[in-house]
Amino acid sequence: MNFLLLIPFLLGICLSSPIRTDKRDGVYSPNTTADSMEAGYGKPYAVFRPQVFIVSLFELEREPWVKTLDFKHNITIPGLSPLYPEIYCTTNYTICHVTTGEGEINAASTITALGLSPLFDLSKTYWLVAGIAGGVPEHTTIGGVTFAKYAVQAGLAYEIDWREIEGTNPEWNSSYFALGTKNPSSYPVNIYGTEVFELNENLRDRALELASKAKLDNGTHQNAKYRALYPQKAAKSLPAVAACDVLTSDVYFTGNYLSDYFANYSRIITNNTAKYCTSAQEDNASLEAFVRLDKFGLADYKRIVVMRTVSDFVTPPPSMANNTVEFFTNNTQGGIEASLNNLVHAGLPFVHDILEKWDAVYKEGKKYQPKNYIGDFFRTLGGKPDFGSPHYQIA
Repeated sequence: MNFLLLIPFLLGICLSSPIRTDKRDGVYSPNTTADSMEAGYGKPYAVFRPQVFIVSLFELEREPWVKTLDFKHNITIPGLSPLYPEIYCTTNYTICHVTTGEGEINAASTITALGLSPLFDLSKTYWLVAGIAGGVPEHTTIGGVTFAKYAVQAGLAYEIDWREIEGTNPEWNSSYFALGTKNPSSYPVNIYGTEVFELNENLRDRALELASKAKLDNGTHQNAKYRALYPQKAAKSLPAVAACDVLTSDVYFTGNYLSDYFANYSRIITNNTAKYCTSAQEDNASLEAFVRLDKFGLADYKRIVVMRTVSDFVTPPPSMANNTVEFFTNNTQGGIEASLNNLVHAGLPFVHDILEKWDAVYKEGKKYQPKNYIGDFFRTLGGKPDFGSPHYQIA
């Protein structure tokens, strides 16, 4: 980093203090009473104000962006992943890139560290979370591109070993069931708050519209052969762009029973709205960090797009329906190159649109304001969720 850039950064550290200002200026307005004080920390000495931040989750997702974009600067801040300690930025710092590390803990930790860094003012930054995922053959195929409105967290659940269930509850389709309930078909009773996140549908649709005009990588000959093993129209087709939703789980899962359960769970917890089409490991964790940052004006949750491209199927084809273990452990679906390449093919048009129309459209963000509810279960960012139950309890 240029030494001159360090001067305002060091000055900011020396002079940083709680500042009273209005949230419309990008900083949370503190509320002080006799018994409590709530203070927001502004970033008046921030050095970098990127227009777009691309978020990858691990190295293979990062490399297509590194090869495509003109990253000239490496910036290290405290709290990033030990494996991925650097943020990359283009020459004029309008586009930056971060790799979080895989899994929920890594994603939440990295986004939090980035959002709290005094080096970055992210109050007007747009975010493209761009990763690969497993795909549901009813809705997508290998190399397919999906844009989510909902992210559903699968891991907050009870689980009983299947062998302990099949003799007593043979009607159950899963050994998982929601917290506070007694069967797999009930709405959760105990809520932690990270079970569902809803994103800006208006912005999602703009990113999807732009991606639909891109030329996608159709994958390898072996990808094509593997797609043909599935009866579903979406699975058999060439890669395309779809609006459907992502499921977050630290556990890699596969198989028809689990996929059916999680598809049903996604519908239940979003009041029959979400359409589960991809499984991934990080998105709910990243979005929780963004919600917390937005509450204090350090990021704008309305400016987030979550894009997942499909690297493999989450369920076996009929020819392997009786050997899911073999499908999962020894099966080749033709490689994941198409999913990696399509991160850039589908995501770059959105990035370019932001840069080209920054002053006219994106800077103030009025054109793509959300018309739907955005945020978490707890209404942290205001509004009324279109999901939830009158009977749930905060755990």
